[in-house]
Amino acid sequence: MTATSAQIETSGEKKIESPAVKPKTRLRKLGKILFRVSVSVVVLVFFAQLIWKFSGSNQWKLIQEKDGVKIYSLKAPGSDLLQFRAIGRIHSTLPGVVAWMRDPDACVIQGCTGSYEIQRAGEQLQYNYFQYGKRDFVTVAYVYQNPDTKQVVVNVSAAVDKVPPRDGYFRITNLNNTWRITPVENGQVEIQIENNMDPGGYVPNVLFNMRRPKGMYHILTHLESWVAKDKYQNAKFDFIKEKNSAPANISQVSTAP
Repeated sequence: MTATSAQIETSGEKKIESPAVKPKTRLRKLGKILFRVSVSVVVLVFFAQLIWKFSGSNQWKLIQEKDGVKIYSLKAPGSDLLQFRAIGRIHSTLPGVVAWMRDPDACVIQGCTGSYEIQRAGEQLQYNYFQYGKRDFVTVAYVYQNPDTKQVVVNVSAAVDKVPPRDGYFRITNLNNTWRITPVENGQVEIQIENNMDPGGYVPNVLFNMRRPKGMYHILTHLESWVAKDKYQNAKFDFIKEKNSAPANISQVSTAP
């Protein structure tokens, strides 16, 4: 075999191998590119989340106005979670809304389970327990009325240790919600709900931020029908006076603890 013929045969062998080698080379290059892109995306997401967390004006901003309901959000620097405020009007008495809020079974229509009253200390302080899905809540609600404006304020916060933890449920430990119920004209009351809660568990904060305004809108567009029952509208509380009633006894009015 001459050198020339050997070179030709060798050259032929390389041509046969190259089609199999090239796809492997392309795959390696593609893998490197995808790896670099993935790392870049992770880095960008990390810094985007960091920037988001420490951003915020700490001011309420209107994000939705529909069917007479206004939804506001507030971004506080250093927090991943938004706070929300919803405002709307319904036909109801002041005690009617409070009686509905104090009824542990009232949340069933919103999907809660295992709800019950733990303890009631007079008319203005009440502890409740209820579950939503795999989360459970132990709350304390304190109710008081401004004697001048007749606005009723209900502060709802977490009372984690009032009930022992339940197996299979994630206990909500960070909750501080406020309802303001203000009498207005034509037998209506204005409802203002401020929601400040950390759902914890495995719910991404971004998902909670997206879903919460929808939930608050649902409450304010259905609340009038929920509180319309006679057992709520006929309720009376010594410390709550309607707009045209005599002023409340100042000894019955105090600030939230």
